Order: sequence, then C-alpha cells, then structure tokens
Amino acid sequence: MPWRVTERAKLHPEMELKSLVVEDLSKCYRIPKPRPAADPESSRLDRLRAFFSIPLAREAREANELWALRGVSFSVDHGSVFGIIGSNGAGKSTLLKVIAKVIAPTAGRVRGRGRVVSLLELGAGFDDEATARENIFMNGALNGITRADVQRRFDDIVDFAELQDFIDTPLQYFSSGMYLRLAFSVAINMEPSILLADEILAVGDLTFQERCLQKVRQLARETGLTVLFVSHDMEAVTRLCDRVIWLKNGALHRDGNPEDVVTEYQNATWDLLTSADKPDAKGSSHAGRYGEILDVKLLSADGREIGSPPRSEDVFVRIRFRTYRAKSRARCSFDLFSKGVLVFRSSQPDLAPVGADAAYEAIARIPANLLSETTYTISVNVTLVRGDGEEHALTMNKALAFMVYGEQGVDGSGTLHRKGVVDPTLDWSIEVEPDVLRA
Repeated sequence: MPWRVTERAKLHPEMELKSLVVEDLSKCYRIPKPRPAADPESSRLDRLRAFFSIPLAREAREANELWALRGVSFSVDHGSVFGIIGSNGAGKSTLLKVIAKVIAPTAGRVRGRGRVVSLLELGAGFDDEATARENIFMNGALNGITRADVQRRFDDIVDFAELQDFIDTPLQYFSSGMYLRLAFSVAINMEPSILLADEILAVGDLTFQERCLQKVRQLARETGLTVLFVSHDMEAVTRLCDRVIWLKNGALHRDGNPEDVVTEYQNATWDLLTSADKPDAKGSSHAGRYGEILDVKLLSADGREIGSPPRSEDVFVRIRFRTYRAKSRARCSFDLFSKGVLVFRSSQPDLAPVGADAAYEAIARIPANLLSETTYTISVNVTLVRGDGEEHALTMNKALAFMVYGEQGVDGSGTLHRKGVVDPTLDWSIEVEPDVLRA
C-alpha cells in the first residue's frame, strides 16, 4: 500500500532526516478461552442454548492476551539497511506487517515518508496461473503505480530479473530462484522509499545476492532507499545491514552496530544452552520435569546457521536439548511440513543414553536434491525414556520455517521445472527393449 507525506509529518523536524519513525508500537492479540465441551447426550437445542449463554462481551473480557509487540520505538535513517533479529515468536514479522499496514497496531504509531513496498513472502501477491508479464502489471497496480508507469519500467524489471525468455510463461512453472528474481526486480523498480524484506534477501545464489546488494546500495545513494531486513541468517545480517535491532518477547532488547548486536544475540543463545539453571517454562510443551528443548537451527555443510538453504546442497537440522534430574535415554525426531502437509518424519533409529543435568545436540542431515523449491516448517520431538520405561515427550511445534531455493527453472532439456512438496533427484535410465515385434 503506498504511503504519502502528510502535512502532519512535515511538522516533525526529525522526519527531514529519518525515513521511518516507530513510536511506542504495541500489538496485542486476544485469544478466547476454549468453551467447555458440550454433553454428547444433550439435545441440539440444549447445545445451542449453551453456545449463546456466554455473552460475546464477557468472552472478550475473559480472553487471554498475547502481546506480539510491546512498546517498540526506533527510527531509521534515509538510505540505510536496517536489520531486525530475534528468536521465533519475538515479533519480527509482526513488526513488518504493521509497518506495511497489513495489520493495525493496538497502540503507538508509525510515520514514514514515501512509498512502502513489501517482500514479506516469496511471490506474495503473485498469481501462479498468470504470466510474469501479467503479474508485473498487477503488482504495480497493487502498489499504486499506473499502467503507463509500469510500462515505462517494464524493460528494467525484465532485464534485472533475467527472464526475457519466460516473460509470457505462467509463474506455476517458475523455480523459486526465478520467482525470487522477479519478485525483487518488481519491488525494487517500483521506486520505493522503504523496502520491507522478510528473509528474502538471504536466499538465491551469491551472485544474485551481490546484485541485489549493489542495487540496494545504488538506490540508497541516488534515491535514499531504506531497507528493513528480517533474517535468521546472521552472516547475511552482518554483511548487509548498517544497523541492527534485537527483538525479544516483543520488546526492543538491543539496538546498535550489526557485529555487536549479532555477537551478543549468539552469545545469549549459547548461554541459554550452557546455563545450569532451568528456565521457567511452566505450561510449555517443549519443557518438562526431566528435560527441555533449547533451540532448533538449520545449518549449512560448513556449520553456519542459515535461513534458506540451496536445493543442491546438504542441509542439517540441529536440535539442542537439556536433561534434568536423572539419567535416561533419548530419541529425537522431526516432522517436515509443506503448506500444512506432512512431507516426512525422521527419527533416530536407536535410543541414546543421556546423563542428568547435561546439554546435548542432535544433528540430522537432509540430503541435497531432495527438497523442492518451496517453503517448509519443522516440528521437533525429543522423547526421554527413564529406566522403568516411562516416557516423557518434549515437543516444539513449528520450531523452524525456511525456504529452499534453486538455480534455474529450466533444465538441460529445455522443459520447465514443476514444484512439489519434494523433488528428489532419482537415477533414471533408458534402454532398448529387445525382441520387440512390430504389429
């Protein structure tokens, strides 16, 4: 949604130097308490009476409050790349959605100058059945750009995306790499004042990342473009950003130099792992009487934490957990989902002995050329088995969310690559069948 300068904004002198000012921003979600289960023996009329017996106002008053953001304030200079880091559930994506006007804040306000363009999800706002050409014009209209202006920028969009040969191809045949190039090229050529990017600048090959970075830096110098970048890839954050904030439990925890903030964030994660004291985790399914899941990360082959792995390389799921009280045996597993569909489940084949009051990490390898070029989530389970056979399950649902990317959407034979929940590279052979008689 385009933003324009208002007369009110001109009254604030700090806006002359700032691209974005966030003031005491808070977002609260009210989660209704579950209704008591109806008696299966009761009649339909009795169940209807029970359903309407609790006034909606009372239900709203008794709802649980979940504060995704609480009192967040910061400002961003013109022409800078501003990083936002934090653990899952810290409020990073919620912050970008409030700035993008996707959701309304509970309190506080956001003041910005110029057009805001969002890259909150790969291909968001695109129609898979429409061609790349049609999607460019549609996306321009969604961002308040006239058809004539889009036509004027059309060649630049296609050239940067390097999709000249596929401009009239439906997007359902595009690889994630082609999707990414198109999405970024459309966004960057809509002359935004503020670009919101959630993980998307950390995907793609290094050559494309460098092209994106050079384009962002060029626009920052020439037009004052400001980029807000959310990522779990700490290397990308350190390399791309001029300044970083760390969100923790919805609040602004740290603000400063990228290397300093990232180092402190990583040290805090490690301190949580090695701490001798058990954190307060009442009512949490990932923590129990005999243990706790500390964190789940995605690693590259060289051990780096990454947010988006390439399809052509091995990727590793690392589960860190702690045990309490007594010696036991442990088995780790994870479920891989794509768009709500269970793709597969992987478990340790054998129970591993673990000691009391100790920290462990389990690592599973997902082989290269198995996953498809799409988005995935991972849910993790650690089962602790005591000597008498008593089992205690620790579960962390949606512990990871990531996107797999590929290089091209066209293979050597010239056929377009189709997406699915998995895309394994199998061994194929074609042989002449002997003794085939013609009719």
